[in-house]
Amino acid sequence: MFSFAVFDDAGVPRSSMELRGEHLIGNDEMPAAGAISFSGGLIRVTKETTDAAGLSLVIDVPAPAPTPPSPGVPPLPNPGAILGKLALRTCFLPKRDEPYLLSIELARHRIMLVLNKLEEWGMFDLAPDHPLLVQLDAARRKFSEAIVADRAQGSIVPGQPSQRAWADKLAWEALSLALDCSERIALLHAQREVPQRLAGKTYDDAKARYTKLIGDPPSAGAAVVVPGAGTAVVQGAPQLGVAVNPAQFAEPLQKYVAGLDFVTMPIRWSDLEPVEGKLSFAATDRWIEWAIRTAKLPVVAGPIIDLRPQCLPEWAYIWENDYETLRDMMIEHITQVVTRYRRTVTRWTVCSGLHVNSNVKLSYEQIMDLTKVCVLLTKKIHPQAKIAVEVQEPWGEYFAYDRKSLPPTFYAESVLNSGLAVDSVGVRLQMGAAASGQSSRDLMALSALMDRYAAMERPVHVTALGAPSGIAAASAAPAKKDDDDDGPLMLKAREQVAGFWRVPWSDAVQATWLTDAIAILASKSCVQSICWQDLADAPLSPRLAEMMMGGLFTANGTPKASAGQFTLCRSAMKEGKSPV
Repeated sequence: MFSFAVFDDAGVPRSSMELRGEHLIGNDEMPAAGAISFSGGLIRVTKETTDAAGLSLVIDVPAPAPTPPSPGVPPLPNPGAILGKLALRTCFLPKRDEPYLLSIELARHRIMLVLNKLEEWGMFDLAPDHPLLVQLDAARRKFSEAIVADRAQGSIVPGQPSQRAWADKLAWEALSLALDCSERIALLHAQREVPQRLAGKTYDDAKARYTKLIGDPPSAGAAVVVPGAGTAVVQGAPQLGVAVNPAQFAEPLQKYVAGLDFVTMPIRWSDLEPVEGKLSFAATDRWIEWAIRTAKLPVVAGPIIDLRPQCLPEWAYIWENDYETLRDMMIEHITQVVTRYRRTVTRWTVCSGLHVNSNVKLSYEQIMDLTKVCVLLTKKIHPQAKIAVEVQEPWGEYFAYDRKSLPPTFYAESVLNSGLAVDSVGVRLQMGAAASGQSSRDLMALSALMDRYAAMERPVHVTALGAPSGIAAASAAPAKKDDDDDGPLMLKAREQVAGFWRVPWSDAVQATWLTDAIAILASKSCVQSICWQDLADAPLSPRLAEMMMGGLFTANGTPKASAGQFTLCRSAMKEGKSPV
């Protein structure tokens, strides 16, 4: 067991604190089981094992003092009093009787992350007087002062209730400086890498190194994995596309999609077969036929099997405890869909989020078996198609509270190492919504996450990039059934925390975040395509929306600022420039 001391703005131990999105981080960056609570000014953590662990939670981060724009420093929205309501974490911490100071441990992890990424990205060539290194040095000095103050005895600052409260204040200042600096460093790295990738230099260098080490050149146009490099390098610029709602087919939407690189057609079982045995392909046919015949766009389809509540037809729940029957029904569904569209679809996302295991409960063997069925059956019917398996909730918070699920990276690596004909990994990167796994995060966290998926040495498709243009009300997760209870792991129906990035979500913030996120993703040599989660907001029911207020257009077909920005990002990359 260990604990964290927290103070209020007056330097007094907090009498109350709402924990949001809290969970532990264990070995291999996987969420870990544990009970987390607040009482008496302390966040108390009880772990099931004696291993060191880190704490992750959604918290308000104070903003640093505003600084004037500097050459070589990527601009970001000027925050208000806080940098955002963001999911942050501590380093791994051993058991200790004396409480840790939460602010110090959050700052420690952020500074460590920045230093690690500077080394990993080869950015120590920045001049010592570069504004970002100056800011990082200021954060380190504040952090050092906080450490000294926390260990000192007595009071050295008049008016402070305690020495530890003064250390807490210094640590929050260090965190704000480090977090702001880390986002700008992530963008600066993207600005450096994107032009080289778009000019073909990154791919050509990888080909040359591969040929030198292996003796033979890689296959023409194939992704290159240089031994020891730890990532796949794909050829060309990442393609930009958007997912469409089959029910929305207005002319302005068609005109917009025609200017992109591809279109993604969601294959929701609930849409195609709302009544058992009665298939309805008309709306999907309409979009796919338009994309192929009129717009001449490649079509990506899927996920074919997605067990989220909005994707699974209600009648299928009759069989949720009969895996063999449910599996047979899914085989029939896959066969019908792939057979119908095999002449028009270039890439299938065959399944999505089976590892989350949150709706229809499956065993580990059933999860892997169903994944295998989806891949093999699709490949058998459509041998020429590219096959992707999609990862939902890629940070994996759900695993800390549901041990019948699988960690996202473990699931992806298991699939890729199983010998199945999986060409790539799909990753859903959605944040800012009151839904599981979609808490807001900073740009450095986004970049670091993609580095983890790049290490799988396969091409990566960002199958659903998304953030909202406004703040929707939070909703509580459904309570677990008694027969699904895992004791201390299933503690409560947990409130989902949307949070926000730098300033509360709006049309302008959505557009800015979109630009910065695309720039970071485009800098990753493994990312082959980026798809925005939804073309337009759903007009009728939240159930039809991928994310409330998460489209590029409003429900009535009016383009948001993000629609124009998405097009500008594509144009910039076509010209060999970074979107930022």
